[in-house]
Amino acid sequence: MINQRLSRFCVFCCLLALSLTTATAAEPDLKTLLAKPILEKDQPWKEVQAFIAPKVPGMPEVSSVAEWEKTIARIRKDVLNKVVYRGEAAKWRDSKPNVVWLETIAGGPEYKIQKLRLEALPGLWVPALLYIPNELSGKVPVVMNVNGHDRKDGKAADYKQVRCINQAKRGMLALNVEWLGMGQLGTPGFTHYKMNQLDLCGTSGLAPHYLSMKRGLNVLLSHPNADPNRVAVAGLSGGGWQTIFISSLDERVTLSNPVAGYSSFLTRVYHTKDLGDSEQTPNDLALYADYTHLTAMRAPRPTLLTNNSKDNCCFESGYAQPPLLKAAFPIYQLYDKEDNLQKHVNDDPGTHNFLKDNREALYRMLSAHFSDPGKPLPVKEIECDAELKSFDELKVELPANNADFHSLALKLSQNLPRPAKKSSPKKQRESLKKIVHSSPAKVTGAEVGQKKEDNTTITFWKLNVNKDWTVPAVQFSRKPAKSTTIVIADAGRQSLAATVEQLLSQGENVLAVDPFYFGESKISQRDFLYGLLVAAVGERPLGIQADQLTGIAEWLKQDQGQSTVQIQSAGPRSSLITLVAAAIKPEAINGVSLQNSYGSLKEILEEDKAVNQAPELFCFGLLKEFDIKDLVALAGSEKVTFIEPSERVKRELSHVTVKKDVSYLGEGRTEKLDLYLPDPKFQKGPYPAVVIIHGGGWHGGDKGARREINIGTNLAKAGYVCASINYRLAKKQSKFTDNLKQVWPGHLQDCKTAVRYLRKHADQYQVDAKHIGAIGGSAGGHLVAMLAVTGDDPKLEPNAQYADFSSRIQAVVPMYGAHDLTTLAKSRDMLSSFTEAEKELSRQASAVNYITKDDPPFLILHGTKDALVPVEQSELLAVALKEGNIPTELLIIEGAPHSFHLQPKQQDLRPTVIGFFDRHLKP
Repeated sequence: MINQRLSRFCVFCCLLALSLTTATAAEPDLKTLLAKPILEKDQPWKEVQAFIAPKVPGMPEVSSVAEWEKTIARIRKDVLNKVVYRGEAAKWRDSKPNVVWLETIAGGPEYKIQKLRLEALPGLWVPALLYIPNELSGKVPVVMNVNGHDRKDGKAADYKQVRCINQAKRGMLALNVEWLGMGQLGTPGFTHYKMNQLDLCGTSGLAPHYLSMKRGLNVLLSHPNADPNRVAVAGLSGGGWQTIFISSLDERVTLSNPVAGYSSFLTRVYHTKDLGDSEQTPNDLALYADYTHLTAMRAPRPTLLTNNSKDNCCFESGYAQPPLLKAAFPIYQLYDKEDNLQKHVNDDPGTHNFLKDNREALYRMLSAHFSDPGKPLPVKEIECDAELKSFDELKVELPANNADFHSLALKLSQNLPRPAKKSSPKKQRESLKKIVHSSPAKVTGAEVGQKKEDNTTITFWKLNVNKDWTVPAVQFSRKPAKSTTIVIADAGRQSLAATVEQLLSQGENVLAVDPFYFGESKISQRDFLYGLLVAAVGERPLGIQADQLTGIAEWLKQDQGQSTVQIQSAGPRSSLITLVAAAIKPEAINGVSLQNSYGSLKEILEEDKAVNQAPELFCFGLLKEFDIKDLVALAGSEKVTFIEPSERVKRELSHVTVKKDVSYLGEGRTEKLDLYLPDPKFQKGPYPAVVIIHGGGWHGGDKGARREINIGTNLAKAGYVCASINYRLAKKQSKFTDNLKQVWPGHLQDCKTAVRYLRKHADQYQVDAKHIGAIGGSAGGHLVAMLAVTGDDPKLEPNAQYADFSSRIQAVVPMYGAHDLTTLAKSRDMLSSFTEAEKELSRQASAVNYITKDDPPFLILHGTKDALVPVEQSELLAVALKEGNIPTELLIIEGAPHSFHLQPKQQDLRPTVIGFFDRHLKP
């Protein structure tokens, strides 16, 4: 018997093991199928090269100086107005520049160094050093020295100091200006890949770079000894890019020496080490000019192109120089100034450098063009190593709150999006297409393999889009169906095994795809830099990706006979692509399901993302006109499903229902309340509740004022039932005690009745009766604090309405309220004139006098610019609460006036207030 049982047990174990093996094998098989390579090696890389190359503009054919100058006038205008000064940058350009001159320090025996900072644009200061010869007379040459990607040393880099010192020793004014993101400005907010945060807001991220250079030239040329006919710019690497960019577009620059700093866009397509950062590859530059044009635009002004023969970084002489010289030389010939275009190739050391050999090439150029008659400038370098300063010695004082790319973008985003007024969905859709550069996508499919496993048919496809792109796709079907779900993921199709299995089990056909830049379609070489280059030639990665999805959806319907096509995405990036596709062509896509989607594009900025992490997220101007909720509306809100929506999605996408003028005080009372109810699509009840009490000096205000609407809407979107109440008001008198005594304690009792009302009707409005809070500003701030510290106080409780229900609250946010009326009267020099009755009334109506250990947590808000109620009132309340061991947070908002809602211009208070209520009212 025992042997039989043991035998059966062994058989059972073997069957169980086989079952488990079979079950666990199913998922790896699905993953293997999804991961099976479809494209040829490096195919996405070759396709993006082929896509970009024809779009790089060639040099125009011109036969005269007049024809050329007409051409470059147009190019210069287009580049400045349509690339550099887009959006808010036009205002920055026109702002009054400021310069602060600071201390002067000793240099060498022939010169001194003056520290300064210049305001490139409002709030963004750039440190600089001006090397000034001790003996100055008449007009002298000036040189702006820009530096490259020397993050550690920046303007203190020794090779740059030597250059500036040598210029000063030759009698020149030399400006050593810090580059954004380097040296003193080497902070996270100045990371170059974050300048694209400005692009997302519809303002050129290139503008701060350009304005910094332009203001630098202003500083140099404002010097009384500056010769406007002898103005040079020189720099290495990123400084070489700065040099050619400012030298071609700003006609004040008479001599230019870019060193190993740039090449043609066409060169970069095929020489990946030349693919430059965001500033070198700005949106749409190649619609108007290539770097060949910028080089030729230097004619007939003296220009020295310096490159290194064995450059270990970029812009190697052998391939970078020839296309630039080929483009520029014929233009110099038109002017009969061929000798003004010079080249220099460094062989020793030949690596990425602006060392002695390259510097002496610059000195020769300066000598040839900047020497006074009969006084040639020396071309050999003057030894000065002993005169080099340390980083700290050259440090320039900067404001503590200096703006950077990130802070500028956050500020710009506050009032975005700004959609066109009275714009129809059709016009909005056209605007979206223009922003993402959408164009019709024709898809043809080439089947490259098929297999059947159990009851599942798997087909492998190459989907050709407009003969530009090949999208790899794996199709799954288990039974005949007319509905297909396209699935995409930030992590690529190979991550979607569980999603595919789930959809198949629901009877769906599934098509797993990797659109441009994702999964197998990811570019194998310097991927995000090609993403930047795509945008530089006038396209947008986001538009390419969205068009691929809409084209595939139409292919499924037209060629594959599917009547319904949906898209399911996994990840914030693929969700945005999906949403844009559905918004552009809602007729092609029957529904979308978004997992881990953003609730707002502003989250990209709040999370401080950079373009190297996700190129498509920084589509120029998208946030200026559209946010996630706008895209959802265009796609059709009924067709969009958020899978496990984030709190931000709930807050941004929720539809708040407002139930107006609800009676809560009983017969004979005209005061009503407005109920703000959460969206059950995103939030499931029961909900915590918040009573909103308006301000108005106890004699004015209304439940439907702008502040109360803002608070009610924001809190309801966060999952709170809100009751914004009107309560009894006084007839206005000049003295606050005269107003107060007309309504005390009746108005507080009305507030208590509102709390009781919510508890009485908890089932009707799905209120969590155990978790009710209150918020109010000014007189409302006073009342919510009193409500919090007098919970169930028999002396102050209302007698009639809902007596069986408690008026106690569990959390409170008083905003700029008065909480110690005696001290308030004293601060206004009123207390000495008070009667004893007024003094007693002030004491009775002061929250600081009621604090007990069972009071709820407080979050107290007050602005430093409050001209009506002193900040001291909130500080006194906070001190008293903390002495009573009540959990208390006091937030003083710098610059905020007396009255504000949850989104004052000084600070978005929603995360703080909602976070506070969430901690205390959501168990």
